[in-house]
Amino acid sequence: MIALPHVRVLARDPLPVGPRLARGWRVTSYEAAGAAVRLGRRSPAIDRLLFAAGVRRGAFVGAWNPLSRLRPRRWNDAMLGRLRALARRAGMPFREGAGHAARPAWVEHHLLLLADRRRCAVLAHRFRQHAILLVRLRAPSRLIVLR
Repeated sequence: MIALPHVRVLARDPLPVGPRLARGWRVTSYEAAGAAVRLGRRSPAIDRLLFAAGVRRGAFVGAWNPLSRLRPRRWNDAMLGRLRALARRAGMPFREGAGHAARPAWVEHHLLLLADRRRCAVLAHRFRQHAILLVRLRAPSRLIVLR
């Protein structure tokens, strides 16, 4: 596993993370409802979003491209729809979001779940995601590696 600041690994034997994936996490801007944050940084806009929602923390969780294996857009959108439905059923409020980077140019849609990290991790694990980006009021974001 490549060493990254602001990363916590929960898996006993995490899948190997190559330099491309590690760089992708570092250069991605995670956005929801007009508020954006980058790994290891604090975002006053995210603080305002969390405060307005009446929560202290949340996590960016995706359903696209499980285990970083590219899938067709239609399939990815269907999986994100299932994630939305499960979050609603579990009573987890969320905001629509996306992660994007300029170089290389890419976008991946996800949700900012306004819930406890453990509940977010359960959903992310179900959709075979490597990690979630945890955001907390007045704190830098952290990547939680699940696999």
